[in-house]
Amino acid sequence: MRLPSDAIKKGSLSCLGEPLTTTHIAIVIFSLSFLIYAFSPQGSPLTYELTQPGEVARVSLSVAQRGTFGDPYSSLPTGFTAHVAPAYVFLYAAVAKLAGVGRAGAIALWSLNLGFLALQFALLPVLTDQLGLGILPGICAAVFGVLVQPYRVLPLWESLFTGALLVVVCALTLSYFKSPSDWQHSVLLGFLWGITILANPQCVLLLFAWPHAAAIENSTEQLARARRAMLVVAAGAALACLPWFIRNYQRFHSVFFVRDNFGLELSTSNNPCARPTLLENINTGCHFKTHPNPNPNIAGEVIDKGEVRFNQERLQQALNWISSNPRAFASLTGRRFVKFWFPYLASLRYAIPTGILTTLSFAGLAMLFRKHRRAAWMLASTLLLYPLVHYFVQFEARYRYPIFWATFLPAAYAMLEFIYWLRGALQVSTSATEGPDLRVLIPK
Repeated sequence: MRLPSDAIKKGSLSCLGEPLTTTHIAIVIFSLSFLIYAFSPQGSPLTYELTQPGEVARVSLSVAQRGTFGDPYSSLPTGFTAHVAPAYVFLYAAVAKLAGVGRAGAIALWSLNLGFLALQFALLPVLTDQLGLGILPGICAAVFGVLVQPYRVLPLWESLFTGALLVVVCALTLSYFKSPSDWQHSVLLGFLWGITILANPQCVLLLFAWPHAAAIENSTEQLARARRAMLVVAAGAALACLPWFIRNYQRFHSVFFVRDNFGLELSTSNNPCARPTLLENINTGCHFKTHPNPNPNIAGEVIDKGEVRFNQERLQQALNWISSNPRAFASLTGRRFVKFWFPYLASLRYAIPTGILTTLSFAGLAMLFRKHRRAAWMLASTLLLYPLVHYFVQFEARYRYPIFWATFLPAAYAMLEFIYWLRGALQVSTSATEGPDLRVLIPK
């Protein structure tokens, strides 16, 4: 069945005489991607219990079993913590509390993460429709995600949860700031932003970038309203984060933004034995020498000094090493940059097509800047700002998961633009080969 291009641009298709809306398409994509990943090697559960050695899992179980947000390390219990962001921890803890830490809990949390991943794919046509690109680039981007499968479903980390939140707030922010309404809607959007920041604090960079990109083509009056709405959204996000900030000040008598572990992560990633990736550091023993999770002696330092002071000292230690070894730091940073954009992803079957799509996405962004400035700035700001911190700390593939969708969209756009150009070129070539239509010269 041939689909009319105007229907695709307007966000609806026709199937058996009935209109197939963007909502219907999103539901189909969600269902198919959920099922495909559920039965694929990338989506199959790694374990059937919630007890895991990762910091997020340990803090989550501490919350569920003892009501204490603490003890992130496997080596020693170190007490109250702000080592991890709280949003996903509370979700993980709720699942453990309701379904237990065994098979039922593991399947429940795994299913939730499959849902987070499927939701990202399902919302891509909605997002491209709002960006003025039509729904077809979003559908193609979702197909890329399902076929290439760069994601590994890892319920013990917050990556897929963060990615789902980012796609949701991106769509809502784009829709809202193109035509801002009353302050109540701004506050609600701000609360959702607050939850996103509590899932991953580096999302705060996008809170200030996306509203400006969404309003870039507004009229002067609408632009002024968008600026006022931005202040209310930021206030709503701060209000949503406020209880967590108060908790941290009461526990640690110190002010920091959501998490306090940056000093530790920077020093673990930048030292004489450091390698670009966490896996390399584990294999060489560098991670054991520098991190309290496997090393009880370092965990003892956390207990003796307190978590905040420990992290402050580690931050200073890292900065001293960086200033004394600028070339080694530059080399590590450059290799982490390459790893982030071209990750190995467990095998070449996933790494090669992901690398091709990443390269294609750069071309897509260039095309978007010529034709769709709002879409270009929304996606470019995502790819520019979100990864910044990951160039300075040891890399894991899951760090890329929250913004893979921002790679797929411009890649899909570039591919479709090439197809349209090729089709046009073929039509021109055919017309030239056939010559002029002589029927117009024959008198009636």
